[in-house]
Formats: sequence, C-alpha cells, structure tokens
Amino acid sequence: MSDLSLQAQELFAEEGRLEELARDMDTRLSGLKDIDLLLELARVKLRLCLALMKRAGSREPGASFEDLETTIGRRAFAAIRIVDSLVSQNISEDQRGIVQESALFAEVKSLFEQFLVSGGGGFLERLQVDDRKQRILSRIVAGAIRKYMGEDDRYPPLDLERFPPFVQKILLALFPVFIRLRPQKPPYGIEEGEEQIYHARAMRLPLSQAVLYMETELLPELERRLLAQPGDPGIQEEMTRVREKLAVYRTLRVTPRSTPVLLEKGFHTDSMTGFTQDGEMLVSIPLSVTFRSGTNLDRRMELVRMDVVRRIAGRGVSAEIDEEYRRLRSIESGIRGSSRLPSFKLDPGWGSWVLRQDFPFLARLSDKKGFRELVRLVRFGSLGAAQRRIAALMEEEKGEARPRTSLMP
Repeated sequence: MSDLSLQAQELFAEEGRLEELARDMDTRLSGLKDIDLLLELARVKLRLCLALMKRAGSREPGASFEDLETTIGRRAFAAIRIVDSLVSQNISEDQRGIVQESALFAEVKSLFEQFLVSGGGGFLERLQVDDRKQRILSRIVAGAIRKYMGEDDRYPPLDLERFPPFVQKILLALFPVFIRLRPQKPPYGIEEGEEQIYHARAMRLPLSQAVLYMETELLPELERRLLAQPGDPGIQEEMTRVREKLAVYRTLRVTPRSTPVLLEKGFHTDSMTGFTQDGEMLVSIPLSVTFRSGTNLDRRMELVRMDVVRRIAGRGVSAEIDEEYRRLRSIESGIRGSSRLPSFKLDPGWGSWVLRQDFPFLARLSDKKGFRELVRLVRFGSLGAAQRRIAALMEEEKGEARPRTSLMP
C-alpha cells in the first residue's frame, strides 16, 4: 500500500500515535481508560476506513483488494470494540451515560453511519462457523452454565458457638471475611427486584490511579474552592491532608508479583489482599461514588461469560482471543504477562464481545431473559444432551452474525 493517498498516510500515522498513547496509559496507570483519547482513536479508525473504501472502490492498478478489505474490516471492528467497551464499563450510577453525552461519541456514531451507508457492512461480514468450532463452543457453554446455575447462596454458615472461646478467636482472626460471630442466615444473595442504590464517600483505587486523580482532579478543585473562599480553614485543612497523603503515595514503590493472587474480583480481592490481580497496591481516596447492587442472576451471568472466555482461549475458536492469549503469555505484554495462568488475564467483557460477532446466540449470556432460557435448556439431561441443544441453536443462527453495538443507528 505504498501508493496510499496523503490523507490515508496521515490517518495511519495518527492511528499509531493514539494507540501508543492508549497502551502507555494502560501500562502506567493499571488499566485506566481516557474516554476522550479512545473515542478519538475510534474516530480516526473510522475516518481511515472511509478513506480506504474510496480506494477499494476505484480498483486502481496494483491495489490489492483483499488486503484493503482485511484492513478496513479489522479497523471497523476495532472502532466498534473501543466504543462498546467504554459504554459497558462498570461506572458509578451518577455517571452512567457519560460516554454517550460526549461530542466525540456523536461524531463517531455519525462516521459509523456513513460507513454503513457507503457499503461498509460487507467488510464486517464474518466467515461461516465450522463444525469443529461449534462443537467446542457448545460444550464449553453448556458446561459453564451447568457449573454456575445452582443457587449457591443457600449454604448454612459455620456455627461458631459450638467451638470453645479460644478456637472462636483463632478462626475469627484467620478468616475475618468468611466467618462471623453472629452470621446472617441464608439466603445471602439479592434476588431480582430487590436491587438497592448505595453511596460511598471514598473508594479504593490502584496506587497509580489514585496519585493521578489526586494530582489532576482533587487538588486543583480544592485550589479553586480556596480562591473562591480565601482563608477558609476547612479547605486549607483538607488540602494539607491531601498533600500529606499524596506525598506518602508518591514514595511508595510496589514490585508486582510474578504470579498474581487469582481470587474472585472485587470484594474478596480487595479485603483479603489489598492488591489488584496485577499486584498493584490498592489505596483509599476521598472520591464519592453511587452504585447499584447486582443480583444473583447478574452474578451467575458474569461468571458464565468469564468462564466461557477463559476456557475458549487457545482452542482455535476465535483468532482474536487466541492472539490476545498468546500476547499475555509473552513477556511483551509487560508486568501483566508471562503468567502461568494467562487465561485469567483476559478481559471477559472484551472476549464476550468478540465471541458474539461470530456466534450471535451468545448474546443470550448478557440478556436475563435469554440466559434463563438457556438455563432451562441445559438443566435437565446429560451434558452431551445439553451440548447438542446449544449446537442446534448455533446452527439456526449460523451465518447471521452482525455487529451488535451502541453505535448502530
């Protein structure tokens, strides 16, 4: 493609620059995402697709249509994946919709509409799913659903009262998360319709993200408040506390573990280890958040999606997931790579999106009604029978894959 137009060459260069910035932020700041940066990257990718489509339509001598088709398709899918990953992020309830409200999001959506109107849908068509991939995936999905479909919030707690007092003290000291002196009786989980909204005055972040937030958000805001109210002792005291904490955080140096502690994400990882799965220290900052509780069904759906993505890696079912899996096994992936369990490093949200492009029926794993139907489908009979039922569903929807995205007009 040496004879590309000047516009396309400039867009390729800009794409490379933005991708490098995004990778640098992800490495330095423990996976932090810059919304504007990623939306700008998606915008550049779609502009590049439109520019290359003009070249593909011209069929100039020496132009390889197959190479152009592959380049356009990959970049269009990458743009869709970037935006979908931002929209699906687990963010505070009071900030929900922040991505869609961005002016860049509207521009990206407009470019995607132009891409489809110009015939870009043809570049997004996927290859037919072969029988081998279908068998592997149906077996994995059936096994994951059967593994997690049981009600696991009904088990009775440990009765500490039947132990001597000194044994109780030992157990409470060793297992403060799992054991309580007067435990709540089952069921423990939250059923549908019982969700609650929670508010917290502080939250825990990886050390690198906490330092960035305090430097670029918290201190500047306090300085603006102090300018508006000169001499306010409360603001001055708060600024002193923040600066002291920031000075301590800047001096901390943490060497990531070569093999991370792989626990259930969220509460257990935070409370038991005080580190992220990548080995970075978690620290508390005064950042208020509002969030909605999940339900038992939400948790089971997430566990099934995570299990499917991890077990599918390296099996030859998805080229994109296999490529990411190989990258995570290599030293090139940085401190998060070279692990004995690279499949645990895969992003399940991204992996689920990738699989849905080839296997549309997997959208049921993200839809409560569809997930309940799948559970009823595999609940009875043997694992082999459940696998055959899921394979039949895939056969019905074979070749109907389309990008299901928030960018769709």
